[in-house]
Amino acid sequence: MEVLERRSAAYHRAAAARARRLLAEATTPWVKEQLAEAMERHDHIAAEIDRASEPDANTASSHGEADAMSSETPGR
Repeated sequence: MEVLERRSAAYHRAAAARARRLLAEATTPWVKEQLAEAMERHDHIAAEIDRASEPDANTASSHGEADAMSSETPGR
């Protein structure tokens, strides 16, 4: 099982930038592919973190959880 560490969006943006710099100097197709995948993965994770930290996302999420909990409560 893979253990996911919590990192900031800034960390993932920096990791994507690092992969971009290395990709510019890479010479073998395999290394280029690996760096391109890492770059895309870190960009995607940073975007997800940014979306999850937006004020509207937190409000909508907490309302959805409260509604789900109330519908699961016996007697309601």
